[in-house]
Amino acid sequence: MRVLVVEDEMIIALDLESLVIDSGHEVCGLATTGDEAIALAKAERPDVVLSDISLARGTSGMIAAREITSKLDIGVIFISAAIASISPADLEAVRPIALISKPIDPARVRAALDRAEQALRAR
Repeated sequence: MRVLVVEDEMIIALDLESLVIDSGHEVCGLATTGDEAIALAKAERPDVVLSDISLARGTSGMIAAREITSKLDIGVIFISAAIASISPADLEAVRPIALISKPIDPARVRAALDRAEQALRAR
């Protein structure tokens, strides 16, 4: 499975990259802003996006996820300290595969990646 990682804290992004690779998947890109995430999703067509909600330069992972899910039909897993800030309208619009709070629990990320992979196979 091809995974796009959207995270503005480089240490966390690299940890997620290692976790994705160790789980048997491929990281097809790393983005630090919402605009980068959208551009990489369009160019790389990942199977799933792992995204923080608050990103660099004041951009929003939620806004990027809305565009990615609506226009490209790519699933999103949110990994964020701001999970509680997600509105019901945002949840309805994006329908994330999983919501994972920081600090990151590798077992929860692996489980979410497994769910994403199962959903892809069911298509």
